[in-house]
Amino acid sequence: MVTMQSTRRTFLAGSSAALIAGVAPRIAWGRTEADVAIIGAGLAGLNAARVLEQAGARVIVIEAEKRVGGRLHTLDDLPGAPDAGGIQVGASYRRLHEIADALSVEREIGEGTGAGRRQVPGNLYHVNGISVPSSGWAESPANALPDARKEVEPASLAFSYLATLPRLDAPADWLDLPAEADISWRQALLNNGASAEELRLIEANLNGNSLAGLSQVHIARSIAIFRAGSGPISTIKGGAQRLPEAMAAGLQSRVHLNEPVRAIIEEAEGVSLRLSDYAIRARHCICTVPFAALRHVPMQSDLSPPLARMISGLPYTRASFAYIAAKTPFWHEDGLPNTLWTDDPLIGRVFVLGDDPPMLKLWTTGSGADQLDRMSPEAASRAIVSRIETMRPSARGQLEVLRHFSWQKSPYARGIYHNIGTGMASDLAYATRWQGSRLHFAGEHLAQSASGMEGALESGERAARSIAKRL
Repeated sequence: MVTMQSTRRTFLAGSSAALIAGVAPRIAWGRTEADVAIIGAGLAGLNAARVLEQAGARVIVIEAEKRVGGRLHTLDDLPGAPDAGGIQVGASYRRLHEIADALSVEREIGEGTGAGRRQVPGNLYHVNGISVPSSGWAESPANALPDARKEVEPASLAFSYLATLPRLDAPADWLDLPAEADISWRQALLNNGASAEELRLIEANLNGNSLAGLSQVHIARSIAIFRAGSGPISTIKGGAQRLPEAMAAGLQSRVHLNEPVRAIIEEAEGVSLRLSDYAIRARHCICTVPFAALRHVPMQSDLSPPLARMISGLPYTRASFAYIAAKTPFWHEDGLPNTLWTDDPLIGRVFVLGDDPPMLKLWTTGSGADQLDRMSPEAASRAIVSRIETMRPSARGQLEVLRHFSWQKSPYARGIYHNIGTGMASDLAYATRWQGSRLHFAGEHLAQSASGMEGALESGERAARSIAKRL
């Protein structure tokens, strides 16, 4: 049901009780509204609500956005309804498939319209000012790699070093890695002989913000999760947002949309949430807000120092997209690979989303996303079209940027997904295991054995089951 509507006492988003007092509601409260209040109607919050309802708990879900889904967001108003987040259903997503089956949410085999598809294999590289397809990379003047590495394509450089990572027999083994394993991905690559040009190209389209800020533990965990999967990659039919919509519709509990939480106060007998015009009190609260956004919400709670450090500092990948319409599917005419992979930070990668309608998606991260976000939409669109036309001449006169989309500019996300930052693995492992007294946390950032959508479901389920035992 959806309706529009380490100190002993830790204060986040400020260090002063005045922050809490400053958001006091205009309408007073004096009773417990629910057994469990859940902040966030993404997959973690909705799954926690499902589990708690099945256990007989009274639940209320509070969502800051005007929609459910969190970082699962289907852009239904754009041609082809591409996804801006939560695109692929991984081979190991057991919980997601079980929930989708129970709610009759269909999936389709394939990468889908948010990740791009490759009708012609390989990449069209634009590196060092030169465009060259995969087939010509090794001999191209654009290739400044050491002689022994010239056969390795830019998009494959990081993969070529994966064997040097700490090997995890199971995805959750990252939780107990020794501290000496928690070095930056940059340092790990340097330790294994990576050249300056290799480092530059690996960082050009990193699923993170920088090689120095990304722990090799994060990469090792990602590889272990990938190896644990079996079966095909799929997508949710009609768009990823159809799943959280179905989950919300199946709840008996109310989902209050467009209700940002202004403050969180943990007390001896429960948790109070201060909203714009009123407050909610519950015996327990599960907060699923990404830590990058949560650190801007005043909060008073008994938090352990490692958890407080993660709320304050866990990094999230800065990612910005541009959705681009083409007059015709020109990528069929030039015989080149569909995907454009560049070392231009403003362009990053450009994927083909589909032929009917002909649509492209630009995806840039880190400093490139920052650069794109600092520009006006008009200036960014002109620069994007001009640069793509230079890199791929068959695109000339074909392109129109329909939408710019930035996850880090969203106050309720501030990034597309978390990373294990360099030196943070131990604190994050502790945070995933932490169980509060009244205030609890969940989200993809607190998964132990999964990532992405499955990780969000996993953490929401774990928090809900922990609370259910106490009710």
